[in-house]
Amino acid sequence: MVLLAVAGTSAMALANLFPSTFEGGDGNLVVDTSGNTDWANVAGLNIGVDNTSGTSDNSFGQGTKEDNAVVTVVTGSIPPNKSDLTRFYESSELVNGNNYLYLAWERTNVLGSANMDFEINQASTPGLGSTGPHTINRMAGDLLVTYDFTQGGTKPALGLLFWVTSGSTSQCFSSNSLPCWGNHINLTSANSEGAINTVAVIDPLQTGSPSLPALTFGEAAINLTGAGVFQPGVCEAFGSAFLKSRSSASFTAEVKDFVAPIPVNISNCGTITIHKVTQNGDASFGYTTTGGLSPATFNLSNGGTQSYAKVSAGGYTVTESTVPDGWTLVSLVCTSSGTGTSFTTSGATVSITMAGGGTVDCTYTNFTKLSPTISTKLSATPVPIGTAVTDSATLSGATGDAGGTVTYAVYSDSACTVLVSGAGTKTVTNGSVPDSDPITFNNAGTFFWQAAYSGDANNNATTSDCTSEQLVVNPNTPAMSTAQNVIPNDAATISGATGTAGGSITFNLYSPSDATCASAPAFTQTVSVNGNGTYSTSNTNFIASDSGTWRWQVVYSGDANNKPATSLCGVEQFTIQNS
Repeated sequence: MVLLAVAGTSAMALANLFPSTFEGGDGNLVVDTSGNTDWANVAGLNIGVDNTSGTSDNSFGQGTKEDNAVVTVVTGSIPPNKSDLTRFYESSELVNGNNYLYLAWERTNVLGSANMDFEINQASTPGLGSTGPHTINRMAGDLLVTYDFTQGGTKPALGLLFWVTSGSTSQCFSSNSLPCWGNHINLTSANSEGAINTVAVIDPLQTGSPSLPALTFGEAAINLTGAGVFQPGVCEAFGSAFLKSRSSASFTAEVKDFVAPIPVNISNCGTITIHKVTQNGDASFGYTTTGGLSPATFNLSNGGTQSYAKVSAGGYTVTESTVPDGWTLVSLVCTSSGTGTSFTTSGATVSITMAGGGTVDCTYTNFTKLSPTISTKLSATPVPIGTAVTDSATLSGATGDAGGTVTYAVYSDSACTVLVSGAGTKTVTNGSVPDSDPITFNNAGTFFWQAAYSGDANNNATTSDCTSEQLVVNPNTPAMSTAQNVIPNDAATISGATGTAGGSITFNLYSPSDATCASAPAFTQTVSVNGNGTYSTSNTNFIASDSGTWRWQVVYSGDANNKPATSLCGVEQFTIQNS
């Protein structure tokens, strides 16, 4: 192993692995040079915390070695002369195309030596911190970072090993069987730095910011790209990390205390994320991709997301290729981050240039108009001829701010093709529809009202059902009463007079109200007399209509040779009865 030439003091003039600004070689947790970062302000910090020291602390069972994937976790005090780990810190970042990993450990006992290993896996091993048997979920390419110092030294020796699952056992560092940890790779000052505190330092990440005695804190910064862990154009990602202590510098020594795994995100992979937003409803939209993304096709509905978390550097496209009827793509908005990562959009396609560690996040927003319904209600039905009728309309299923117009009309047929009369076009305001104009119906019959909504930017047009609103205008029912009437005439005969009798005969007709013929007659006519004979009235205009008994009285005037004569009142009569 190669010892790094890094002094473990609490402040260093060159404490960061350029071009990273993280101070991984100063042996403390705070920023010493303005503009740099340290554990106090590093982004993406992940913290692993051990069980309380003592009988409740956990450790690997007797005889556990680094190559063992099948392990047993027990509880109890750590054996003497072994590091009692309490916590560890992890963070990573991409700087100028290089992936940097930052690690730190803490322990309670001050020993002259320490041998720690950070195991960094692609997959997680849930429950590894609990007692009992476990199988560590290791995959080919998993990473082990060794951290060793001896004889009270303050200069850690850092190294890397990869988990090997196939090939020759010659690849194994200390085992004669696969799978195993592969050959040890010494890290150098060109790709790593580290330090152990030689004086007490403050940990601002713990409650109360406790002071850590000398030799109880160690840290390291590693350029994973420079060390060959991440290869250009090859996507690799690690999602879990835990810390463990070995009983000596020998890699085959027992592994004892550990701090259980925590989730991490150490990756040179790009990320493409597609979001779906729909307006005025929901549907399923189909997408196709190029460049080798898997799955190559997918579907999203409102609120759905498709993420590609392990995207290698290269070119890709995503296209919204299947759009349901009635839907329109209204926007495709993307953002990107990471040096060398970019995108362009054209219509429903985003073209992506992905660099290591880059991200592209896109949101497709699609819009459809709502399809409201319109119902109507007449002010009255049935109605008599001559009644004014209005119609009212109600929109259902429209947006709250629905506008446009509603046109009312009246038809004489159930197909609404024969127009009788328009009833006005009304402006819709926030979904509210004014009533129609009043229409007066002067003819009996059955009429059909219809309301037609124009639609607007957010709502489709719609028309009410022609047969749903029928107006019945009833024919009038006239009342009838009868009353008889007559055109009265009378005749009088003179006899026994001289042959040359003259004078006149006056015919008087009295209404039923004059039973004694004492008042003025209702009708009178005088006829000249010329000898004996019958004389008659010639009435064609006077009509007798009052109910009751009408009475005639006839008066002969006489002359020089003949005396006058008068008939009795009512000797002639007729009766009109209208009840």
